[in-house]
Amino acid sequence: MSKPTIVTASVLLAAGLASAQPAPQKLTVGVFAPSVELGTAQQRLGYAQSLAKAIEQATGIKTEAQVYANVGALEGDKVDFAVLDAPCVATHGGWRLLANAQIGGATTRPYALFSSAGADMQALRGKKLAYVQTGCNDAGFVDNAMLESEVDASFFAGRAGKADLTAALAEVVSYKAAQAVFAPASAGKGLTKVFDTGAVPTPGFVHLGSKLPADLVDKVGAAVVGFGGGGAIGGWAKASRGEYQALAARLGKLSKAGILAAPDPVRLDAKDVLIEPPTLKDTALVDVRHHFVRPADARLE
Repeated sequence: MSKPTIVTASVLLAAGLASAQPAPQKLTVGVFAPSVELGTAQQRLGYAQSLAKAIEQATGIKTEAQVYANVGALEGDKVDFAVLDAPCVATHGGWRLLANAQIGGATTRPYALFSSAGADMQALRGKKLAYVQTGCNDAGFVDNAMLESEVDASFFAGRAGKADLTAALAEVVSYKAAQAVFAPASAGKGLTKVFDTGAVPTPGFVHLGSKLPADLVDKVGAAVVGFGGGGAIGGWAKASRGEYQALAARLGKLSKAGILAAPDPVRLDAKDVLIEPPTLKDTALVDVRHHFVRPADARLE
Protein backbone atom coordinates (compact mmCIF):
# COMPACT_ATOMS: atom_id res chain seq x y z
CA MET A 1 0.00 0.00 0.00
CA SER A 2 1.40 3.40 -0.96
CA LYS A 3 1.85 6.17 1.60
CA PRO A 4 -1.03 8.37 0.27
CA THR A 5 -3.35 5.37 0.50
CA ILE A 6 -2.37 4.82 4.14
CA VAL A 7 -3.10 8.49 4.98
CA THR A 8 -6.47 8.34 3.23
CA ALA A 9 -7.40 5.19 5.08
CA SER A 10 -6.48 6.83 8.41
CA VAL A 11 -8.67 9.83 7.71
CA LEU A 12 -11.61 7.63 6.77
CA LEU A 13 -11.12 5.52 9.88
CA ALA A 14 -11.10 8.62 12.09
CA ALA A 15 -14.25 9.91 10.41
CA GLY A 16 -15.92 6.57 10.92
CA LEU A 17 -15.06 6.55 14.62
CA ALA A 18 -16.40 10.09 15.00
CA SER A 19 -19.70 9.22 13.35
CA ALA A 20 -19.92 6.07 15.44
CA GLN A 21 -19.53 8.04 18.69
CA PRO A 22 -22.20 6.67 21.02
CA ALA A 23 -25.07 8.97 21.97
CA PRO A 24 -25.24 9.98 25.63
CA GLN A 25 -27.75 8.37 27.94
CA LYS A 26 -28.98 11.75 29.16
CA LEU A 27 -29.04 15.39 28.06
CA THR A 28 -29.29 18.40 30.38
CA VAL A 29 -30.79 21.81 29.66
CA GLY A 30 -30.29 24.83 31.89
CA VAL A 31 -32.35 28.02 31.86
CA PHE A 32 -31.00 31.38 32.99
CA ALA A 33 -33.03 34.19 31.45
CA PRO A 34 -33.67 36.80 34.16
CA SER A 35 -34.67 39.50 31.65
CA VAL A 36 -37.73 37.51 30.57
CA GLU A 37 -40.89 37.60 32.66
CA LEU A 38 -41.52 33.88 32.77
CA GLY A 39 -43.52 34.19 36.00
CA THR A 40 -42.85 32.46 39.29
CA ALA A 41 -39.99 30.03 39.90
CA GLN A 42 -42.43 27.17 39.35
CA GLN A 43 -43.58 28.64 36.04
CA ARG A 44 -39.98 29.05 34.89
CA LEU A 45 -39.30 25.43 35.73
CA GLY A 46 -42.46 24.38 33.90
CA TYR A 47 -41.26 26.16 30.74
CA ALA A 48 -37.83 24.55 31.02
CA GLN A 49 -39.33 21.10 31.44
CA SER A 50 -41.64 21.58 28.43
CA LEU A 51 -38.64 22.53 26.29
CA ALA A 52 -36.70 19.52 27.59
CA LYS A 53 -39.61 17.22 26.75
CA ALA A 54 -39.68 18.53 23.14
CA ILE A 55 -35.94 17.78 22.84
CA GLU A 56 -36.40 14.31 24.33
CA GLN A 57 -39.15 13.48 21.84
CA ALA A 58 -36.99 14.62 18.92
CA THR A 59 -33.82 12.80 19.99
CA GLY A 60 -35.12 9.81 21.89
CA ILE A 61 -32.69 10.65 24.73
CA LYS A 62 -33.84 11.38 28.24
CA THR A 63 -33.55 15.15 28.79
CA GLU A 64 -33.63 16.94 32.13
CA ALA A 65 -34.10 20.66 32.76
CA GLN A 66 -33.06 22.96 35.56
CA VAL A 67 -33.61 26.67 36.22
CA TYR A 68 -30.62 28.59 37.58
CA ALA A 69 -30.31 31.76 39.63
CA ASN A 70 -26.94 32.71 38.15
CA VAL A 71 -24.76 31.81 35.19
CA GLY A 72 -21.90 30.61 37.38
CA ALA A 73 -23.97 27.79 38.85
CA LEU A 74 -25.16 26.80 35.37
CA GLU A 75 -21.59 26.56 34.07
CA GLY A 76 -20.52 24.68 37.19
CA ASP A 77 -23.10 21.96 36.57
CA LYS A 78 -21.69 21.46 33.03
CA VAL A 79 -25.09 21.32 31.35
CA ASP A 80 -25.18 20.39 27.67
CA PHE A 81 -27.53 23.13 26.48
CA ALA A 82 -28.90 26.34 27.94
CA VAL A 83 -31.32 29.20 27.44
CA LEU A 84 -29.25 32.28 28.30
CA ASP A 85 -29.80 36.02 28.44
CA ALA A 86 -28.31 38.08 25.63
CA PRO A 87 -25.31 39.53 27.55
CA CYS A 88 -24.19 36.00 28.44
CA VAL A 89 -24.44 34.84 24.83
CA ALA A 90 -22.62 37.97 23.69
CA THR A 91 -19.73 37.47 26.13
CA HIS A 92 -19.27 33.75 25.38
CA GLY A 93 -18.48 33.60 21.67
CA GLY A 94 -17.23 30.02 21.96
CA TRP A 95 -20.67 28.64 22.73
CA ARG A 96 -22.53 27.47 19.65
CA LEU A 97 -25.77 29.34 19.10
CA LEU A 98 -28.63 27.07 17.99
CA ALA A 99 -31.69 29.34 18.16
CA ASN A 100 -32.88 32.86 19.01
CA ALA A 101 -35.88 33.36 21.28
CA GLN A 102 -38.87 35.20 19.86
CA ILE A 103 -40.66 37.66 22.13
CA GLY A 104 -43.54 39.56 20.65
CA GLY A 105 -42.66 38.01 17.28
CA ALA A 106 -39.14 39.50 17.21
CA THR A 107 -35.64 38.45 18.25
CA THR A 108 -34.76 41.88 19.70
CA ARG A 109 -36.53 44.17 22.14
CA PRO A 110 -36.28 47.96 22.47
CA TYR A 111 -34.99 48.98 25.89
CA ALA A 112 -35.42 52.25 27.80
CA LEU A 113 -34.51 53.97 31.04
CA PHE A 114 -37.58 54.38 33.25
CA SER A 115 -37.93 56.68 36.24
CA SER A 116 -40.18 57.41 39.19
CA ALA A 117 -38.43 60.70 39.96
CA GLY A 118 -38.88 62.76 36.80
CA ALA A 119 -38.75 62.85 33.03
CA ASP A 120 -35.13 63.90 32.56
CA MET A 121 -31.67 62.70 33.55
CA GLN A 122 -30.91 65.62 35.85
CA ALA A 123 -33.79 64.55 38.07
CA LEU A 124 -31.98 61.23 38.57
CA ARG A 125 -28.63 62.65 39.65
CA GLY A 126 -27.74 61.19 43.03
CA LYS A 127 -30.60 58.68 42.86
CA LYS A 128 -30.41 54.86 42.83
CA LEU A 129 -30.51 52.70 39.70
CA ALA A 130 -31.95 49.18 39.50
CA TYR A 131 -31.00 46.70 36.78
CA VAL A 132 -31.24 43.00 35.96
CA GLN A 133 -28.03 41.32 37.13
CA THR A 134 -26.80 38.63 34.73
CA GLY A 135 -23.18 38.33 35.86
CA CYS A 136 -22.08 38.77 32.24
CA ASN A 137 -20.35 42.18 32.18
CA ASP A 138 -23.15 44.01 33.97
CA ALA A 139 -21.09 47.22 34.22
CA GLY A 140 -20.47 47.21 30.47
CA PHE A 141 -24.16 46.63 29.78
CA VAL A 142 -25.29 49.53 31.99
CA ASP A 143 -22.53 52.08 31.39
CA ASN A 144 -21.78 51.41 27.73
CA ALA A 145 -24.63 49.54 26.02
CA MET A 146 -27.41 51.44 27.83
CA LEU A 147 -25.77 54.80 28.61
CA GLU A 148 -23.37 54.87 25.63
CA SER A 149 -20.38 55.74 27.87
CA GLU A 150 -21.77 59.28 28.31
CA VAL A 151 -22.70 59.16 32.01
CA ASP A 152 -20.08 59.09 34.75
CA ALA A 153 -20.22 56.08 37.06
CA SER A 154 -20.76 58.41 40.03
CA PHE A 155 -23.89 59.98 38.52
CA PHE A 156 -26.15 57.51 40.35
CA ALA A 157 -25.78 57.34 44.12
CA GLY A 158 -26.04 53.56 44.04
CA ARG A 159 -26.92 50.56 41.91
CA ALA A 160 -29.10 47.60 42.79
CA GLY A 161 -28.58 44.43 40.77
CA LYS A 162 -31.72 42.31 41.00
CA ALA A 163 -32.26 38.62 40.30
CA ASP A 164 -34.77 39.15 37.48
CA LEU A 165 -36.76 41.78 35.61
CA THR A 166 -39.77 41.49 37.89
CA ALA A 167 -37.63 42.23 40.95
CA ALA A 168 -35.84 45.15 39.24
CA LEU A 169 -39.13 46.79 38.31
CA ALA A 170 -40.57 46.21 41.79
CA GLU A 171 -37.52 47.94 43.28
CA VAL A 172 -38.72 51.16 41.62
CA VAL A 173 -42.51 50.75 41.42
CA SER A 174 -43.35 49.01 44.68
CA TYR A 175 -40.48 49.21 47.17
CA LYS A 176 -39.32 52.73 46.15
CA ALA A 177 -35.77 51.63 47.02
CA ALA A 178 -34.53 52.84 43.62
CA GLN A 179 -35.73 55.60 41.32
CA ALA A 180 -34.64 54.35 37.90
CA VAL A 181 -34.47 51.05 36.05
CA PHE A 182 -33.38 49.73 32.67
CA ALA A 183 -36.07 47.49 31.17
CA PRO A 184 -37.71 46.47 27.90
CA ALA A 185 -39.87 49.31 26.60
CA SER A 186 -43.03 47.26 27.00
CA ALA A 187 -42.35 46.54 30.69
CA GLY A 188 -42.23 50.05 32.17
CA LYS A 189 -45.91 50.45 33.02
CA GLY A 190 -46.54 53.03 35.72
CA LEU A 191 -43.13 54.65 35.21
CA THR A 192 -41.93 57.61 33.16
CA LYS A 193 -39.72 56.83 30.20
CA VAL A 194 -36.64 59.05 30.28
CA PHE A 195 -35.15 57.95 26.96
CA ASP A 196 -34.78 54.94 24.66
CA THR A 197 -31.51 53.04 24.98
CA GLY A 198 -31.55 50.86 21.84
CA ALA A 199 -32.49 47.29 21.02
CA VAL A 200 -31.24 44.27 22.98
CA PRO A 201 -31.36 40.69 21.63
CA THR A 202 -33.67 38.17 23.20
CA PRO A 203 -32.18 35.13 24.98
CA GLY A 204 -30.40 32.49 22.92
CA PHE A 205 -30.35 28.71 23.05
CA VAL A 206 -26.74 27.50 23.03
CA HIS A 207 -24.66 24.35 23.12
CA LEU A 208 -22.04 24.85 25.81
CA GLY A 209 -19.43 22.65 24.17
CA SER A 210 -20.03 19.24 25.73
CA LYS A 211 -18.70 16.37 23.61
CA LEU A 212 -21.78 15.34 21.70
CA PRO A 213 -22.13 14.03 18.12
CA ALA A 214 -22.59 16.92 15.70
CA ASP A 215 -25.72 15.39 14.22
CA LEU A 216 -27.26 15.15 17.69
CA VAL A 217 -26.54 18.83 18.39
CA ASP A 218 -28.15 19.73 15.06
CA LYS A 219 -31.19 17.64 15.96
CA VAL A 220 -31.53 19.42 19.31
CA GLY A 221 -31.34 22.80 17.57
CA ALA A 222 -34.06 21.79 15.13
CA ALA A 223 -36.27 20.62 18.00
CA VAL A 224 -35.93 23.97 19.77
CA VAL A 225 -36.74 25.96 16.61
CA GLY A 226 -39.85 23.82 16.21
CA PHE A 227 -40.90 24.31 19.82
CA GLY A 228 -43.86 26.67 20.03
CA GLY A 229 -43.38 27.52 23.66
CA GLY A 230 -45.82 29.86 25.26
CA GLY A 231 -45.99 32.79 27.61
CA ALA A 232 -43.19 35.35 27.45
CA ILE A 233 -41.14 33.36 24.93
CA GLY A 234 -43.55 32.75 22.10
CA GLY A 235 -41.23 30.64 19.95
CA TRP A 236 -37.73 30.24 18.52
CA ALA A 237 -36.05 31.32 15.29
CA LYS A 238 -33.05 29.86 13.50
CA ALA A 239 -29.72 30.93 14.94
CA SER A 240 -28.47 34.39 14.03
CA ARG A 241 -25.35 35.44 15.96
CA GLY A 242 -25.07 38.89 14.38
CA GLU A 243 -27.39 40.47 16.95
CA TYR A 244 -25.27 39.18 19.84
CA GLN A 245 -22.05 40.27 18.15
CA ALA A 246 -23.47 43.78 17.82
CA LEU A 247 -24.31 43.76 21.54
CA ALA A 248 -20.80 42.52 22.38
CA ALA A 249 -19.37 45.53 20.55
CA ARG A 250 -21.60 47.87 22.59
CA LEU A 251 -20.39 46.42 25.90
CA GLY A 252 -17.00 48.08 25.47
CA LYS A 253 -16.35 51.70 26.43
CA LEU A 254 -17.18 54.04 23.59
CA SER A 255 -14.67 56.81 22.95
CA LYS A 256 -16.14 59.70 21.04
CA ALA A 257 -14.16 62.37 19.24
CA GLY A 258 -15.20 65.47 17.37
CA ILE A 259 -15.43 65.25 13.61
CA LEU A 260 -13.03 67.56 11.81
CA ALA A 261 -14.29 68.47 8.36
CA ALA A 262 -11.72 68.99 5.63
CA PRO A 263 -11.73 72.65 4.60
CA ASP A 264 -12.49 73.59 1.02
CA PRO A 265 -9.37 74.50 -0.91
CA VAL A 266 -8.83 78.23 -1.41
CA ARG A 267 -7.16 79.37 -4.58
CA LEU A 268 -5.58 82.84 -4.58
CA ASP A 269 -4.53 84.91 -7.55
CA ALA A 270 -1.06 86.37 -7.01
CA LYS A 271 -2.40 89.76 -7.96
CA ASP A 272 -4.81 89.58 -5.00
CA VAL A 273 -1.97 89.45 -2.45
CA LEU A 274 0.75 91.43 -4.22
CA ILE A 275 0.21 95.16 -4.57
CA GLU A 276 2.36 96.76 -7.17
CA PRO A 277 3.41 100.26 -6.11
CA PRO A 278 2.20 102.68 -8.77
CA THR A 279 5.66 104.35 -8.83
CA LEU A 280 7.13 101.26 -10.43
CA LYS A 281 5.45 102.30 -13.65
CA ASP A 282 6.83 105.89 -13.52
CA THR A 283 10.09 106.60 -15.31
CA ALA A 284 12.37 109.27 -13.96
CA LEU A 285 15.62 109.77 -15.88
CA VAL A 286 18.37 111.78 -14.31
CA ASP A 287 20.39 114.00 -16.60
CA VAL A 288 23.91 112.64 -16.92
CA ARG A 289 25.51 116.00 -16.45
CA HIS A 290 24.14 116.14 -12.95
CA HIS A 291 26.62 113.48 -11.99
CA PHE A 292 29.64 115.73 -12.59
CA VAL A 293 30.57 118.98 -10.89
CA ARG A 294 33.00 121.41 -12.54
CA PRO A 295 34.95 123.54 -10.08
CA ALA A 296 34.73 127.25 -10.76
CA ASP A 297 38.46 127.69 -11.25
CA ALA A 298 39.09 124.53 -13.12
CA ARG A 299 40.84 124.75 -16.49
CA LEU A 300 41.03 122.22 -19.19
CA GLU A 301 44.59 121.31 -20.05
